[in-house]
Amino acid sequence: MPCTKNSLPFLKQEIMLTKTVLQTTLTSVATYTLLAGVCFGVFSCGILNKIGKPKEETLTMKIVEDSDHIKYASLKAQAVPSFASRGQERGIPLALAGGAISLATNAVKKVIAEEQKKYAADYTFALTDLYFYDQLASDSPFDPVGMQFSGFRIARLVESDNNTKDTAMVVEFELDTDNPYEIINNSIFRLKVKRIDIQKLKAKMAPGSQDKANLDFEISIRTSYVNADGQLFDNVELGKFFFFLRDAPVGKSEEIKDAYFKSLEGKQLEGRSFIVPRSFGYRIAAPGITEAAYSQGAYSIVVNVKESTKDNFVNKIISDNSDKLIELLGDKAKQQLN
Repeated sequence: MPCTKNSLPFLKQEIMLTKTVLQTTLTSVATYTLLAGVCFGVFSCGILNKIGKPKEETLTMKIVEDSDHIKYASLKAQAVPSFASRGQERGIPLALAGGAISLATNAVKKVIAEEQKKYAADYTFALTDLYFYDQLASDSPFDPVGMQFSGFRIARLVESDNNTKDTAMVVEFELDTDNPYEIINNSIFRLKVKRIDIQKLKAKMAPGSQDKANLDFEISIRTSYVNADGQLFDNVELGKFFFFLRDAPVGKSEEIKDAYFKSLEGKQLEGRSFIVPRSFGYRIAAPGITEAAYSQGAYSIVVNVKESTKDNFVNKIISDNSDKLIELLGDKAKQQLN
């Protein structure tokens, strides 16, 4: 329509009509948006109320110290043969830390993969500012006298429905004293299982798992120290231990679980660690007099636990002699873990 004076009233009427339609449309959109938001909020609240808050859990770790864990007085004297005497005597001294023949090692290990799935879980325990010995030393940074480390315990506690703490897992590892000469001669120690009890996993039990689970325990020993030359060594890894559980019947009856966990007591862990080197320093020998000495050996211990209830989360890793893991595992690594 041509724009004339007579057409102006019609244009005004159309503009007003368009404005009214737009206002109505916007109001409807706002109303639908509000209703959708309310419905979503109610639906979300229903889901949250149904699921509930995740239960809190507590991870605890305790070092077990015993100054007389190694009975030094009962150990036999060790001879150090000379070159001349070696040709006149047969055999080797009985009080040796290890065997007389070194063996190369190779193995196939299964370790739980890093997938962050609902059928897998991992968590870490750690303690720092610990002392490996209960006294100072004057002879050597690796003087084992006064060694008080005798093992440690880890526990995972979960909140129950009545707001109390239930023990989901307790594992105790202890110093292996079957061969104390290894500690004295080589400054190396090993660990073995003292007690294990798993009542509840952190990971969800997977369909088809037959109430069985896989668990990996990785233990690291670290220290920081200074030697007699003034060199600083910070957060040095002294050794690693590995404990693998495969097809553990954690979802079975108490009788089956107890028998299984009882069979693991005394089992030696894979790996080894050097005893903690003492840091060089001084001691007060008399009022106003100091003498060179070695400390009580500060150290820290970290335990990483991985759980999996699905077999496809467990990967085979083939390692050769140069692999660091296998170097730590020793002769027992020759046996493939299934």
